[in-house]
Amino acid sequence: MCNAPLQVSLDTGQDVLLRPVGLEDEARFQQIFRSMSPESRYLRFFSGASTVPDAVVHMLADADGDLHIAWGILNTGEDGTPLMAAAHAIRQEEGSPRAELALGVLDQYQAHGMSRLLIASVALSCRARGITTLEAETLPENRKANGLFKALGGKVIRPMPPTTVWEFDVDELIDRLQGMEKPEGLRAVFSTNG
Repeated sequence: MCNAPLQVSLDTGQDVLLRPVGLEDEARFQQIFRSMSPESRYLRFFSGASTVPDAVVHMLADADGDLHIAWGILNTGEDGTPLMAAAHAIRQEEGSPRAELALGVLDQYQAHGMSRLLIASVALSCRARGITTLEAETLPENRKANGLFKALGGKVIRPMPPTTVWEFDVDELIDRLQGMEKPEGLRAVFSTNG
């Protein structure tokens, strides 16, 4: 099983829900994008727009678990259980062994291991569905994402400008994440969905 929801604890001690997300979470996606700082929206969408168009929000929520895999971390301690972070692997065509990796974490929850929890969950789902390679695109000024992708064994296949494109072998990515001790919740991800 590679898509079982699970409760995990962040390094802050906060318990959160890690689970696949989809169209039933569209309102949560609307809220997370409204809650992002302008800088985070720019780093995530490469645009200074103050809002994310409804069509983009719908596309990101429209995950079927095969062509589009999406996982989210939800704050179970807040009314409405809002999204705190989400990650996606989106194939350009059905059956393709390649997918685009994208993720976003609300500013106040960054640097607590959520990206690694989400990437591990997405990578396990990808492997189960025959996706062997992930690509991710970053801006050069996104030091956090670039540092994380380097630590996860990503290879730069197109250096800037205007963006850097990273490539990950899914099996190598999973191996790298399994070898990490933090965040603690990674062990739960692999024991439940690995």
